[in-house]
Amino acid sequence: MADCEDPKISQVPADNAKTEVDSDAKRPENTPPMLDVHAPHEALHTWKGFFIHIATIVVGLFIAVALEQSVEALHRSHEVAALREDLRTEIRQIIADSRESEAAHRYELGWLKTRIAQSQEAVRNRSPIRPSEPNQMPRYASPDIPIWRSAKVGGRTALLTKGEVNAYGEIEYIQAHLDEAEAEKNTAEHAVRSFNREFPALPDGSPDLGGASPEDLHTYLRLLSTAYEAMGNYLYWLDILTGAESAVAAGKTTLADIYAAERQASERDAQHSM
Repeated sequence: MADCEDPKISQVPADNAKTEVDSDAKRPENTPPMLDVHAPHEALHTWKGFFIHIATIVVGLFIAVALEQSVEALHRSHEVAALREDLRTEIRQIIADSRESEAAHRYELGWLKTRIAQSQEAVRNRSPIRPSEPNQMPRYASPDIPIWRSAKVGGRTALLTKGEVNAYGEIEYIQAHLDEAEAEKNTAEHAVRSFNREFPALPDGSPDLGGASPEDLHTYLRLLSTAYEAMGNYLYWLDILTGAESAVAAGKTTLADIYAAERQASERDAQHSM
């Protein structure tokens, strides 16, 4: 009896084991264990997060632009200061050159006045002209405005104020007239020198006009008179330029103040001419 019951008892566990094996065999080998997933309290891409992100970018851009503008403003400030200093240096040089040029041309104007009087006497009396006095005209440098012209060509005048631009523009206008007057003066002086070369030279280098004909003396008188007028016109614009430059050097940039300084300069020129 015991032999018959043992197989029955042992069969049940075997069947259960087979069932467990079959169940395990049906489960996939790579299936991960089940996790208890909870929804996040706040999504990663909400409107609030989006605006915070945009605000951060905008603030960063503002900071970058502000820094760039600060650097640019500092560079612009240095550039303006350098340009103003260069223009002030040019003004001081122009005033110095103008004074030297005025002294030289006042001397030449006096020499011409004396020589014209001698020529008139010779023409009137139909007599030989007396020898001229030595002409020792001092050396000079005619004023010019290269720094302002360079700044204008380079577009740097936009760094200055409107008053400064108007003031230097007025000086440029006067300088243009002075350049024209100087060209006319040089032409007249060249004509006198060309006439002098037609005659023998004296030991001091001046022309020997002792044998000049009445027609030659008339020509000589005319050339001297033209040179005198041209030199007087040059001195007029030179004084106007000095007056304008002196006003700007004193810190005056309004055109009314500059015009007043020019009128005073022209009055001084008239007194010198008298």
